[in-house]
Amino acid sequence: MALPESSTDASCKLCTIQLEELCYERAWWFRGIREGFATGVRIFSAVLRVNPDAYKSRSPMCKSCLRFRKNVLKCRSTLFNKLDGVLNPIFNRIRDSLLTPEELERARLLARCAAEKQFVRPADLNKLSELY
Repeated sequence: MALPESSTDASCKLCTIQLEELCYERAWWFRGIREGFATGVRIFSAVLRVNPDAYKSRSPMCKSCLRFRKNVLKCRSTLFNKLDGVLNPIFNRIRDSLLTPEELERARLLARCAAEKQFVRPADLNKLSELY
């Protein structure tokens, strides 16, 4: 995997930020699980000197996403790849168990829309499919 060079190189299949916000509202314990995984990404990033500011985000909404760091870490660290290969599916199962199929589909649409340079996240995500 080549190192991402710009915002367009961060391939997002769904908007994790949106899904995490929903999960935080539904399960008080989810934040602890997610922050545990996110802390691991941040520690690996610090050790391997990944500078998230070196990568442009796809939209202002994407600025806090860990996707850029994860993509770089996957290129630089075999250990990170192995841990991510085991832990990420577990995290996804936990997260997805708290969500409806419609919410997952909206997050996929949101990720596609966020790739557009002029994208502005609508206040009501239910209207996203009408706007894009």
